Amino acid sequence: MTGSEKKTADHRPRVAAQRRAAMQRRLLLAALQVLSKRQISDISVTDLISQENVSRGTFYRYFDSLSQVYSTLFETLAEELAPLADLRISRIPDPALRVATGTRLVLHLGSSMPLFGKLMVQSGWPISLSAPTFLGFLDRDIQLATAKGVFEDMPRSVASNLIIGPMLGGLATMLRGQERPDYAEQITIRILVSLGMGRGAAERAVEMPIPELSLPSIGLIGDILKNSAPTR
Repeated sequence: MTGSEKKTADHRPRVAAQRRAAMQRRLLLAALQVLSKRQISDISVTDLISQENVSRGTFYRYFDSLSQVYSTLFETLAEELAPLADLRISRIPDPALRVATGTRLVLHLGSSMPLFGKLMVQSGWPISLSAPTFLGFLDRDIQLATAKGVFEDMPRSVASNLIIGPMLGGLATMLRGQERPDYAEQITIRILVSLGMGRGAAERAVEMPIPELSLPSIGLIGDILKNSAPTR
């Protein structure tokens, strides 16, 4: 093999990988665009491929199902968003307050950015392990709050489920846009009480201001900001 032939052979896998990444991104962005206009339950593979004018076979070369599309989107979003949120929430000295503030932040962010909320609810999170970074931060703060005696001693998976279950259910309700403005705070109070915090302390915990996030205009967060509309 000559030098030029070897160079061409080496070039082909890189070009193929670039093309694959480009097509996958096209399909992910198409899903965001469709999600911005319709409810998840009304969307089919046909809707997505029609948005990008690609074949059904092309779609299934990249994804097994629409659920995998949603999980991939949310996994990417969680990787971008969780460190930004923790950077601000970690400045709160009390771990129980970090749990309370993080819960409220997710609820308010999910309801104000419907695409984020839809992805979170639809992805099966955290059963699909699409948010390991967030769960790592949450597990850390649960352990610290338990060690301080603020939360009851229980299996960490039980504590996580006491947070995640009401959070997802509450977010699904908030996305319908029919609840009172302090709905996120009311859910968070009950989560904290279920973890062992006193009612008065829980009510004070949700009075703390939620840190503002400076969301980037690039990456998946940028794409969601461009496609997010407050219609529900």
